[in-house]
Amino acid sequence: MNVKETNAAVWRSVTAESLRFFGAMSASASHEIRNKLAVINEKAGLVEDIAAAIRSGRAADPDRLETQARKIAEQVRQANRIVGALNRLAHTTDQDQGTIDAAELVSLVVELHGRKAAMAQTTIAASGPEIGTPVRTNPFLLANAIGVCLGLAISGADEPRSLTVVTEPTEHGVRIRIQGLSRVDRDEAPGEGRPPSLDALLNILDGDLEEDHRCGEIVLDVKPANPNTTGVSHE
Repeated sequence: MNVKETNAAVWRSVTAESLRFFGAMSASASHEIRNKLAVINEKAGLVEDIAAAIRSGRAADPDRLETQARKIAEQVRQANRIVGALNRLAHTTDQDQGTIDAAELVSLVVELHGRKAAMAQTTIAASGPEIGTPVRTNPFLLANAIGVCLGLAISGADEPRSLTVVTEPTEHGVRIRIQGLSRVDRDEAPGEGRPPSLDALLNILDGDLEEDHRCGEIVLDVKPANPNTTGVSHE
C-alpha cells in the first residue's frame, strides 16, 4: 500500500470512529435530557394538582408547592449542564487545529462519560494542574482519543471502581493518565483489545499510548501539532 492509500485508509478509520464517538456522546446526553424532562413533566403534574386543589377551595400547602418548584428548577439546571457539555463538544469541531487547555478538554470528556460510567458502577474524577495545560492539536480528535481510552477503562470494570484522569504538562506536550484500573499480574500484548481506529487517531495526533496493566493505568502522550499541517494528508 502506497502513502496515498495509507493516508486514505487512516482517514476512513478516523471518520468512522469520529461518527461513532459523536453519536455515542449525543445518544448518552439525549437520554439523560429525556430523563430530566420526564421528571419535570411529573413535577409539573403535581403542581397542576395543587392548583386544582386551590381552585376547588381546598387548603394548599405552600411548602409543597415551593418544594416542587425547586425540584423542577434543579432538573432544568442539570439539563442545561448536559446541553452545555454537548455544545462544547460540538464546538471542538470548529477548527482542525487550535491551542486548547487539555485539562479542560479532559474534564469535558469525563463529564460526557458520566452516564456510561454510572451504568458500570464506576466513578470518574478529572484532576489537572493549577496552571493551564495548553497544547496545539485537533480538539475533537483529541477528545475522541480520550473518550476511546475512557471507554476501554470503563468497559474493563468487573466491579465498582473509581477512576482518576490526571492531566499534566510535559516537555513535548501533554500527558493524560487514566488511573485506577484493575491491576493484572500478567503480561499482555501491546494494544490488546485496542480498537484499530484508536491507532489511526494517535497517528494523526502524533500521540503515544501505553497500557500499564501492572500499575493499573493508561497513559496517553500527545505532542503539539505542527501549525503548518493538519495531520495526515487527505490526499
